[in-house]
Amino acid sequence: MHPFRHKQLTPFQQFRRREKTMRLRILFLTCCALAIGVSLFTQDSRAVSPQDTDKGKPAVVARKGFQEVSEWVTKSADMVPAEKYSYKPVDTVRTFGQLIGHITDSYNYFCAHASGNKVQWADPAEKGTTDKATLIPKLKEAVDKCNAAYASDSGQIEPLFTNVAHTSLHYGNVITYLRMMGMKPPSS
Repeated sequence: MHPFRHKQLTPFQQFRRREKTMRLRILFLTCCALAIGVSLFTQDSRAVSPQDTDKGKPAVVARKGFQEVSEWVTKSADMVPAEKYSYKPVDTVRTFGQLIGHITDSYNYFCAHASGNKVQWADPAEKGTTDKATLIPKLKEAVDKCNAAYASDSGQIEPLFTNVAHTSLHYGNVITYLRMMGMKPPSS
């Protein structure tokens, strides 16, 4: 027999190997079920205050998510020097100013929809003048409009969550730009 070839297993040996594998799987699943059971059994059952019950509401979660990511975007826009607003890592992507403009346009779109206004997508901030002096006031105005939409109990939740997701995606771009410019992102 060749030294590198494995010996053929008999049907009984094959059965024993499968049985051993199955026992390990059952043991693993049993341990997982036990861990979940212990975790549920030992959870704190204190009385829940009214403030705690709001924490899980979708509108509250969306509002907190927007506050966090919009603050990071605004701080990033403020901290980048005016001369760096034309920076882009490669020719196939937006400049930093266009990226901030795009986020501004998205705020105007998603928060208008959340407030019940059926507007069409428009990108005047991204396609217009993208210098810092022009964009910062537009960004802050859009954030204020969004804060009003997030504060409203009558707003539609889906566009608000989509806005948080879209902003988070582009904040990832902002982080990359900042790092490439040698700056530390506000969220770090």
